[in-house]
Amino acid sequence: MSTKPGYFLILILLLAAFALRLGHLLAGIFHIDEYISMLAAQMTAQKGAPFLPSGLLYHQGLLLSYLAAPLITWTGFREEIARWPSLLAGVLAVAAFYQVGRRTLRTSFAGLLALTLATFDPEMILWSARMRMYALASLLMLLGFYFLLQGVLLHPHRFGRLLGVALYLAAILTHSVAVVALPVWSLALLIGLWLGQRKFKFDWYRQKPVILELIIAGVLLAVGAAFAVGGQIPFLSPDAAGGGSSGNGDGSGLAGVFNKFLDPGFSWQRVDDFIYVYTAAEYWPLLILAALSFGLALLAVIRGRLTRRDLAVICLGLVFLLTIAELGLALTSTWRKTRYLFILCHPPFLLLAADGLARVFEKLPRLLTSRPPATDRRERSLPLGPPQGIPLLPTIYFLLPVFLIVAYWASPALSVAMARGTGGYHTIFKWVESQWQEGDRVMTVHPSAAYLYLGRSDYYATQGTARVFADDESEELVDRYVGSTLVDSVEGLDKVLAESPRLWFVVDNNRLFSRYEPLFIQQVFAQMNVQRQDSGVLVFLSQPYPRPIPAEPLAELHANFSDLIELGGYSLDLAAATPDRTVQLALYWRPKTSQIRKPYKVFVQLRDGQNQTVAQADHFIYEGLLSGGTLGQLKDQGEWLRDSADLALPENLPPGAYRLFAGLYDPATLERVPLVADSSGENAVLLETISNP
Repeated sequence: MSTKPGYFLILILLLAAFALRLGHLLAGIFHIDEYISMLAAQMTAQKGAPFLPSGLLYHQGLLLSYLAAPLITWTGFREEIARWPSLLAGVLAVAAFYQVGRRTLRTSFAGLLALTLATFDPEMILWSARMRMYALASLLMLLGFYFLLQGVLLHPHRFGRLLGVALYLAAILTHSVAVVALPVWSLALLIGLWLGQRKFKFDWYRQKPVILELIIAGVLLAVGAAFAVGGQIPFLSPDAAGGGSSGNGDGSGLAGVFNKFLDPGFSWQRVDDFIYVYTAAEYWPLLILAALSFGLALLAVIRGRLTRRDLAVICLGLVFLLTIAELGLALTSTWRKTRYLFILCHPPFLLLAADGLARVFEKLPRLLTSRPPATDRRERSLPLGPPQGIPLLPTIYFLLPVFLIVAYWASPALSVAMARGTGGYHTIFKWVESQWQEGDRVMTVHPSAAYLYLGRSDYYATQGTARVFADDESEELVDRYVGSTLVDSVEGLDKVLAESPRLWFVVDNNRLFSRYEPLFIQQVFAQMNVQRQDSGVLVFLSQPYPRPIPAEPLAELHANFSDLIELGGYSLDLAAATPDRTVQLALYWRPKTSQIRKPYKVFVQLRDGQNQTVAQADHFIYEGLLSGGTLGQLKDQGEWLRDSADLALPENLPPGAYRLFAGLYDPATLERVPLVADSSGENAVLLETISNP
């Protein structure tokens, strides 16, 4: 294939990369943390720097905030507009993979394969369409290591080394996790320097001007490290109201800094999650190709036939392996997140896979034609075309690995690009804004999103994982982004419900059942009603007369419903009826299994002396959001499943005796769940008889 059609293919791939990323950008599906980055960009547009409403300088994604701010200033805030810098960075990264692959792996064939992999990689499509700093940081890390590799090993040059350090500093300013690559990159380049010394006679590091170069590089790296470490300011945990750090240790001095980064521990479990990312269905073939590339490069070292291409592959392989080892075995949980692999490991991984595939197609012709190995070991950069030695159909051979990549990844790539969201925090908060009344307050697990759409966030509700400030004026704990008052206890929840005329609570389903203790969750359902759901995000509104349910039942029972669940007690206080004549009945269930095959509905009936129902309250526990996982967790903990029913009593209720029944039934068939040792004759529990004088 000639050069001209080859570059036409590159253009087609770049257009495909842009289209795939644009598709997901317009999908209306938002990562939970995008709202933080959007708020930072909006504050940058308003204030000239990403100072959040709490006063915090949002250092993560600093460069991204400055890139997005002009767009928001010119067009006004829109989620899609805020995402464009990431999209542009993602498309540039795809183009960079071709140049880096071609120059580093010494062949345009490998560069084209790297470009194709980057075009259709689902992770690259995702992060290139999100308002997060990952796509930009990954691009800067790719280019930074490329120029360092060129300047140190492949074509030693001072400009390449300093440019590599500058790009690496920019990567740290984009995402502070880039700082953990410093020891890995240094070690990989030193090993590469040691391996290549005998073959290539490196001597640049012995020259006197290198001292000035080291000083400049040292200053830049020190600035980056200080920025990354300084950004990890000691936020308070909810249980540290008196001060201190939420990290390990006391958080002070040099030891406190190391405690925020280092947590050595050697076990397979610590690296299993990271390895699993690259052994999943989408990546295991690439992992085999990457291993083939690295193995052939090591074989070249053993056989004394090391080339600069092999040297580059060894450095890329060391970065990949050492980064996973560092993340899993040396760092604290703050840094051990699998999504950080996209910044730290993904660029070398895709380059290694491209090299492995290129080597297969370079060696295959020799095997098919029985061509003897070439005696000239001098390296050369292959033109943009197929490997030499293909007598027939060179164009098809050249395109075959490209077709293989497209065939393997086209389906997941299109799935990501064509997915469409049905809502989320953005639609929920916009809906809350449309329902807002004077005096309303909002509580949420995500204050940044609330402030972005409502211009306020009154309360930050979370337990256990909060990172907050101690506010100097109010002496309360507030969230680090917006300054919302922390609500981290049942007492705090009851207090804000009692003080607020109307309180909105916005939380996603996952965090509702993972961030709070059972009693907190149950008090939410007892005192608030679900108003809307969008893609797993819930919005609650407080009841007109919110009343907390007692933590323990006032009356005990042992009503077994078919060994599925037991009604262990109830609480009822008729004297606490609200002005609208509603009484609250609290029911205390004990799950006996987590494998309940269908959702059952609770019925509560108040009957008169003629067995006529005068008041009834049918409902799903947790308003239909109860899952087997939650049931299993409560069962294992021996914890109550606290439920409540609001029974509206009719006006002018005649005097007499009234019986209160409760039970379960299948709403699809209206068939009641059998009650073991039922004495009512109708699979219902008689709670008590009430006398109305």
